[in-house]
Amino acid sequence: MKSLDLAGQGDFVDHRAIDLLKPDELLYLRLSSLRLMSDDLLSFVARAASLSSRVVLSIPLEEIDDVLLVQKILNVGVYGFALRMTHRPERWLLNQGLGDIYSGDRELIDRYSYLRSTFPLDRFLTVEFQVGEDTRVLGPSIMGVHQAGASWIVLNPLSEPSNERFRQFREVIEYLKIRGPNRLNVYFPFWRKDTAEWDLKTQNTFSCLEIVHIDISNRCSHSCVFCGLYGAEAIDDVKKRHGGTLPEGLKNLMKMEMNPEKCLGIIQSLPWSVRMIQFGGMGDPLMHESAVEIIAAARRRGFAVEVLSNMEYLSDDDIGLLHRLGSINSYEFHFIANVSAGTPELYVKTRPRQNEKTFEKVVRNLSLFRDLREQAGGIGVLITIMCVVNRLNCLGLLDIVKLAKEIGALQVWFKPMEIHGDMHRPYVPGDELMSAMARAYAEAIAYADECGVKVVQRDVCDEIIRKYSGDSVNV
Repeated sequence: MKSLDLAGQGDFVDHRAIDLLKPDELLYLRLSSLRLMSDDLLSFVARAASLSSRVVLSIPLEEIDDVLLVQKILNVGVYGFALRMTHRPERWLLNQGLGDIYSGDRELIDRYSYLRSTFPLDRFLTVEFQVGEDTRVLGPSIMGVHQAGASWIVLNPLSEPSNERFRQFREVIEYLKIRGPNRLNVYFPFWRKDTAEWDLKTQNTFSCLEIVHIDISNRCSHSCVFCGLYGAEAIDDVKKRHGGTLPEGLKNLMKMEMNPEKCLGIIQSLPWSVRMIQFGGMGDPLMHESAVEIIAAARRRGFAVEVLSNMEYLSDDDIGLLHRLGSINSYEFHFIANVSAGTPELYVKTRPRQNEKTFEKVVRNLSLFRDLREQAGGIGVLITIMCVVNRLNCLGLLDIVKLAKEIGALQVWFKPMEIHGDMHRPYVPGDELMSAMARAYAEAIAYADECGVKVVQRDVCDEIIRKYSGDSVNV
């Protein structure tokens, strides 16, 4: 989601501000006035609409009556308008003694309802409430506008944050929670730096969701020794306890996948406050037959995406499509490649039911992402090489960094192994390995620094070196 506040700024625009808009990413463009729109601004809006199907223009309420001008803007392909309405409860409450604090501002609600009924059905129409010191009637007014068709609204406090203002808006949010509106999102200004503070301190659970984790598949064909579900020892342990076979319940669990239509529906329904969707979990998300489509849907909405995978299952066409959804800011689209080995021999040791050809395919896939990114001048997908550190690979960390350098990864992550049961304890590095492991960490980090590969959670690595090698290793 991107936003630009041009109100009060002379409507000067920088076309570079929209260069990387995604197809379904929201651009909230706040204009001082449609009537002052220059040719440059109109071309800016038209270009934004050509890049994204979700360009929303915030304009003063009264300007929606200029039918010819509104139609001119709609013709360039904008998604719709957010009408800036000044919230004046005292006017409604004192209006000939007819005002009702529980009905909301009926004049405002009726005005929106009429406009919604006359506006093109395929275009979006919502409200940006400009709220002064008086927040009475605001909750019922929001509910009235929502019931008239607004799926989300913007609350723009016309004052700086303060404890009193937070208290006032908490009461409004609490009112909405009690009413339980269906699929309503309430946003504080997209364009202000203090938006997160408003969300947090008003307990705005209608929009402050930022990171979403979606598990789309429990399937995986690998046999990582550190895995609590597909590891060879884990499977053998379950079989021993169930007469030599896997229980039907466990086999069904291992085959479970999310219905693709359901997943796409979840992605489309997420609020614009979401920054990132993470795909990972019990299996490998790329084993889902619709994985690329699902990931692409998340990117088209403009969300950052992070995928945890062993990186075996992608075709060249898949990699090409995913690459095109990347960004010059590589952190917007990020694959965490669980390789856990820097050589074919060590790869097979940590995955006893795979072979060296699997390692070669993984490296080839990662290298193809590198080649496409280099051809595109740095635009593409960020790769992090993850190594789940265990007894088998803890002395081979330097090779992990060398692999990261070879395939153009920007990061390497040495993740300590988690113990899922007694069968995994033999893979935990013992005391006799700690000193050598600390030296391996130090050597790997020194090489990473030398070749410009970032080490994720560097402080954890430094603590391991300090704890197990004392002053003998220079961190």
